Amino acid sequence: MATYTASGAQVTVQPKGLRVGLVAVRSVYSQDVSISINTNINMVKVPAGASVVYMSYGILGVADATLGIGDGVAAQRYRSMATYSAGLGMLSPTIITAPYTYSADDTIVMRVSLVSGATLAGAYYMNVIFSMDHDAR
Repeated sequence: MATYTASGAQVTVQPKGLRVGLVAVRSVYSQDVSISINTNINMVKVPAGASVVYMSYGILGVADATLGIGDGVAAQRYRSMATYSAGLGMLSPTIITAPYTYSADDTIVMRVSLVSGATLAGAYYMNVIFSMDHDAR
């Protein structure tokens, strides 16, 4: 199993935990190696006290992929495993009706469980808006 890190979860990126209100993060992982079965892509760092209120995600130019979206606590918190076509555009999960509030810093992860073909070009995208409650800190 391989683990890759997108732009919104790099070591130098710190979760914005001191802001009150909404924080938007856009993250991209440009695929320059073949993605294999059981690959994790760390997409967005989320600070303690944050609640994800909106998310969109997509893949472009890669082979058809089966993926789920979760975090360090629940592997499929935002999207259970489903198969997506290459170049599907942006999607938004419909299950964020009761946002989960993080008690510790975490990372939202795309977990790829199956790929229909090996390719060396493409990208995984994620946009996340989370709210920070001043009282949660």
